[in-house]
Amino acid sequence: MHQFVHQQPRALSQDEMERFVKQHYYGRLGLCLENEPYVVPVAYGYEQGKIYFHSARRGKKLDFIRKNDRVCFQVDEWQKGWASVICYGTASLSEDVEAKKKCFETMIGQELSEEHLQNVKSCIGIIQIEEMTGRCSADFSLEDED
Repeated sequence: MHQFVHQQPRALSQDEMERFVKQHYYGRLGLCLENEPYVVPVAYGYEQGKIYFHSARRGKKLDFIRKNDRVCFQVDEWQKGWASVICYGTASLSEDVEAKKKCFETMIGQELSEEHLQNVKSCIGIIQIEEMTGRCSADFSLEDED
């Protein structure tokens, strides 16, 4: 039987939180509208204080954001110890080519043609991060980016 040993968590530095968010690809978007909470997993990309994600043009996630742009975004890992970062900020939505270009560059690391981007039938969400908090287990260490 596995025995659980509780270790005191430590706070992540700003640099560690940003590296952690940049190194991951999936997180949970937390929204709230008229006392109804909603959390949805999304694939994302991170760059310079912004989280980019794409979505269908209609749906509950977009309805919530259009009515209340205050969001939180959470990323975690449990493979090498544990770590969790929560980002707080505001979300905006766009369907323009520049937003699609930035989103897909940060998510997949390659530039798509303008013609291709014009044909992408999706809405881009952009979270402007205002605050980040993060904690990790005492034995957690961030991998360096290649």
